[in-house]
Amino acid sequence: MLPYLCLVLCWLALPLQGLEILDPEEVEYIRSHTTATVGGSVTLDCGSVMPTIFIWGYTKPGTDNNRAVAVAYNYGQGPKLQSQSSSMGRLWVPEDTTALVIEDVQQDAAGMYTCQALYDTDEGARITFYLTRLDVEDH
Repeated sequence: MLPYLCLVLCWLALPLQGLEILDPEEVEYIRSHTTATVGGSVTLDCGSVMPTIFIWGYTKPGTDNNRAVAVAYNYGQGPKLQSQSSSMGRLWVPEDTTALVIEDVQQDAAGMYTCQALYDTDEGARITFYLTRLDVEDH
């Protein structure tokens, strides 16, 4: 996961100029598990405080490939969804939230979702990973 974090932070380097990252041992991990039904909807949480930047990623069961499904900026730019996520259902990020909503959930939506939330604080940058395992059941 650390190489993925480095890749993401390098990709986001321009908007984060001057941001100092805390020691990786101070990174917080919050784990959860939820279940959705095919055709239904589910909301995945990424904390209750709006971070400076957050990125939703997805890992398909049985693989190590974590790919971004949504990138959102708290700079008034709003979320950017990746087009390959359509086989999972309709994904969207409600305005002024960090939540990832999946409507018309498909079986392909099952897997591990990771929200990487970067908070720019007076004490420096803080990163929290919200890891949610989503199981999808038939009707």
